[in-house]
Amino acid sequence: MPRRRPRSPPALMEDAVEEILLRVPPDEPAHLVRAALVCKAWRRTLSDRGFLRRYRGFHRAPPLLGYLHSLYHETGPPIPAFVPTTEASPIPPLPLDGGSYWARDCRHGRVLLQSFHQPQRLLVWDPITGDRKELSAPAILHTTYAHAGAVLCTIDGCDHLDCRGGPFLVVFVWANASDGGDGLEEWATTYSSETGVWRPSVSIVIPNFNHYIAGKQPCPLIGDALYFTLRYGLSILRYDLGGHRLSVIELPPRVFGRIVMKVEDGVMGLVAMSNNCIYKWLWQVNANGGTGGWEKNMVMELKTLLPWPARRTRHQLIAHVEGTDTIFIRGARRAGVFTLDLKSRKVKKVGEEVDNYPILPYTSFYTPGIRHAPFFNICILFALLTSILVTVQRYIY
Repeated sequence: MPRRRPRSPPALMEDAVEEILLRVPPDEPAHLVRAALVCKAWRRTLSDRGFLRRYRGFHRAPPLLGYLHSLYHETGPPIPAFVPTTEASPIPPLPLDGGSYWARDCRHGRVLLQSFHQPQRLLVWDPITGDRKELSAPAILHTTYAHAGAVLCTIDGCDHLDCRGGPFLVVFVWANASDGGDGLEEWATTYSSETGVWRPSVSIVIPNFNHYIAGKQPCPLIGDALYFTLRYGLSILRYDLGGHRLSVIELPPRVFGRIVMKVEDGVMGLVAMSNNCIYKWLWQVNANGGTGGWEKNMVMELKTLLPWPARRTRHQLIAHVEGTDTIFIRGARRAGVFTLDLKSRKVKKVGEEVDNYPILPYTSFYTPGIRHAPFFNICILFALLTSILVTVQRYIY
């Protein structure tokens, strides 16, 4: 009797396929690319705008794709500008010549870059799509003690899960000696991509010359305000975006290596490390609307999470992934760069030693629906090469 041809398995219903693809974790973009290569139907689903909106809404927080070094180098071996933290998340070379740049800020899928040799030259860059906008910094930055910048989306009501191509705001703060010579005067101004001009600046006098801007530290966005660390970590400078005002918040004493971050319900938090332990504080506002104060919220020992540091060495906090509970830690004795989830206590090594250079975590959703992006083309090539390699290995062995 002729052998019957085996029946093909029944096709999955379209709704079931969508529910399956909806649950593919976004923190490894290569998984979605491979899924898009399975068949045309899956590719259509993963490229559909309605599905992509559901996908971003389902997972909420944009995943960490890697981190940028905020550095400058002229001699010695070049340091990688971008370090991926996923299997396949290549970011194209930074669009500034010679590697002479400062990566000032990362937020809402954009990166703010500043040329080292031409401080007036700023660039707002989307690494996924390649979109770039060049602008000139305020002229006053040539004569300042230190300065820092930030970039953020300004679409009304945006959830910042997919705000590519929309309007943005650039914020710059800097310090100069006050007119009376009795302290520093901190200044702030903003640039709107919609108007193309810098807003008139505002200022506040701080009676301490050591309280200038620590320009290499990331500045978190909490509610409607940006927070900039001041030198030696003694206090932070708050810039109210809506009110265009500056104020200063003192930090808890005798606590070093601090990182300001947003925690539950949009509350401002603070994490620090001491004696191989992580400490967290929350900013509590007084019931009568007063100034508020810091309240210790958590202590976490690192003995079982990270290698115990050798004598006279210590781990260091270096960054926070905005919108998450993940922090970056520089391991003692060049052990590498680690991420630590403060809730799950999961530790992952994501890079090698970065010396004392600060880093800027880069988060963004990436799906095959982003067309004509160099990132997508490289991921497709990576997935194809991986499939070919697996096939060859099976044939040989």
